Amino acid sequence: MLQETMKALVYHGPGNYSLDDVPVPKITGPRDAIGKVTLAAICTSDIHMVQGHIPTAPRPKIVGHEFCVEIVETGSEVKSLKPGMRCVVFPAVFCGQCKMCKSGLPGLCEKYGIFGVGELEGSQAEYVWIPEADLFCLPIPSSLKEEDVILVPDMLATGWFGVKNAEVNSEKIVAVVGVGPVGMSACLIAKSIFGAKKVIAIDLLPERLELLLHNQAVDAVINSGTENVKERIKEITKGAGVDATIESGGVQQTFELATRITKFGGIVSTVAVFSKPLTVHMDKIFSKNLTIRMGIHKGEGIGEMLQKIQEGKLDPRFMLTHTRPLNDILEGYEVFGGQKDGCVKWAITPYERDR
Repeated sequence: MLQETMKALVYHGPGNYSLDDVPVPKITGPRDAIGKVTLAAICTSDIHMVQGHIPTAPRPKIVGHEFCVEIVETGSEVKSLKPGMRCVVFPAVFCGQCKMCKSGLPGLCEKYGIFGVGELEGSQAEYVWIPEADLFCLPIPSSLKEEDVILVPDMLATGWFGVKNAEVNSEKIVAVVGVGPVGMSACLIAKSIFGAKKVIAIDLLPERLELLLHNQAVDAVINSGTENVKERIKEITKGAGVDATIESGGVQQTFELATRITKFGGIVSTVAVFSKPLTVHMDKIFSKNLTIRMGIHKGEGIGEMLQKIQEGKLDPRFMLTHTRPLNDILEGYEVFGGQKDGCVKWAITPYERDR
């Protein structure tokens, strides 16, 4: 028997969010599951949401879509999940029948959508309701911990989407502009899975560049605050420019930089969540024959990435720089949202009631 109420991070409106007592979710359909959240994380899009940059977000709403659970209850038609199983959960659930799903945009599903943004409540809570649980809960192999896999369905899948759109292969030199958790994921995927000839990380924060070098996730780094990026790219590529740039900053400066350093006929693949409009200089993009690609990932590559993690060929754990219980989530929003204390990713362990 589950408790009646639980702690959850609730968004009430722009700049207004709090750790509240809310009802524990219940099974409402035969294909549902209830999961006890064992590990969650704060995403940059969560920061955008609580700051009011996602005007369509309903309120009040429990926030969060990166999480692992222990299954505690299942509906009568759930076949592959049993209470006690550990799972990593997809960031979105889709029905496959609405016009957005049929248009190839399942992340915008009209029935379900992304946890904590659409119709579903989020995961920065003690428990979460998961519809269509057989399809959207991936059992965690016994050899792995939650920390090994929590970044796969969203951060790494977004990186995969950006790398795939950039058509990365062993003959291409790739730059990644903005190496927060998504940018770092793109670096890892480009190098470890797609086998890029060379991966170059570009950012203002030296601690992030040093973290990537220390973990052998890139071949070169450029500090855009202290170095001339275009000249350094010329040095590394012998004047040609990079074959593709993956842009994750989502601001005017990072997008413009991406178009400047990419060679003629190259690809700019952006995986950013844009919180403000940009001015796009189409004349310069046109004259370089650049291809621009963007969008919301569809969860591609998840199975392959989980296999690589099991084989020890992919290790994203270094991005989890901060881990604290749900009790401290407001501090997490301040530190992660403000890019303080070298925070790349703030992980959330269960609420501690005896504190």
